[in-house]
Amino acid sequence: MRHYRHEQRHLNKKPLHKKLLYYILALAIIIAFATWLQTGFQSIIPQRLFDFYQRVSFNQILLYGAYTLARILTAYLISVLLTMFFLWAILKFKRLENLIMPIFDILQSVPVLAFFPLIIVAFASLHLPEVAAQVVLIVAAFWSILFGAIGGLHQIPQDILDAAAIYNAKGFRFFFKVILPAIFPALVTGSILSFGAAWNVIIISEYINYGSIEIRLPGLGNLLSSSAGRDAGVFNASLLVLVIIIFIPDRLVWHRLVEFSERFKFE
Repeated sequence: MRHYRHEQRHLNKKPLHKKLLYYILALAIIIAFATWLQTGFQSIIPQRLFDFYQRVSFNQILLYGAYTLARILTAYLISVLLTMFFLWAILKFKRLENLIMPIFDILQSVPVLAFFPLIIVAFASLHLPEVAAQVVLIVAAFWSILFGAIGGLHQIPQDILDAAAIYNAKGFRFFFKVILPAIFPALVTGSILSFGAAWNVIIISEYINYGSIEIRLPGLGNLLSSSAGRDAGVFNASLLVLVIIIFIPDRLVWHRLVEFSERFKFE
C-alpha cells in the first residue's frame, strides 16, 4: 500500500483505450470544477474555452509552462545537492545529526508561507524576483528530500555497513557505492513529495503580490493567477497545460523510478 498512488492498480488493469478515456474524463472533471468555481457555483460548462488563442497564443502558454517546469527542476536539483551535502556531513561528523536535526524538525514544521513576506521584501529590494521565486520553491521542496534521505540512512542494515568496512569502502567510494544505492528508494519517494510541494506553491512564487510589491514572472502560476475569475478560456487552457506537465513526468519518470527502486530495497 506504500506506493498505491503511483502504482494505480485499478487503472493499470484497464486496456489502453479505456485508460485514455479515464484520463479524458479526469481532465473534464478538473475543468468543470474550475469553471464551477470561476462562475460563482452557477455553471460547470466552460464558456469561451476554445477562443483563448485570440487573447494569448498557445505557444505562449507552452513557453510559460517551460518556464514553470524549469523553475521547479532548478529548485529540485538545488534541494538534492543540499541533501547530499548534509548527508555527507552527517556521515563525516557523527555528532552533527544530533545537533542539526532537531533544528530542522522545527524549521520544516513552519509553513513556507510564513517565510514568504521576508523572502519577498529581501529579494524585491535587490531587484531579484527570480531568486525570490527559487527560494520559495526550495524551502517548499527541500524538506521532503532531506528527511526521506535521513530516514533511508537509518534503515540501512548494520551488516551492509560492516561489509563495507571489511572491504575498506571509505570516502566517496563508500558514499556513492553503499549509501546512495541503499537510500535510493527513500530518495525517490522524497523526490515525488518534493515535486508535489513545489507545485503547491508555484502560483505564489510566480505571482508576487505583497503590500506595494507586485511582481509577475513568466510562468503558468502567473497566468493562472492573473486569469482566474477574469478569463475562463485562458485559465482552463493554462490549467490543462499544467496538468499535462505534471502528468507526463509522473508517468514517464516517477512511476518508472518507483518500480526501479524496488530492486534496492532490503528484505
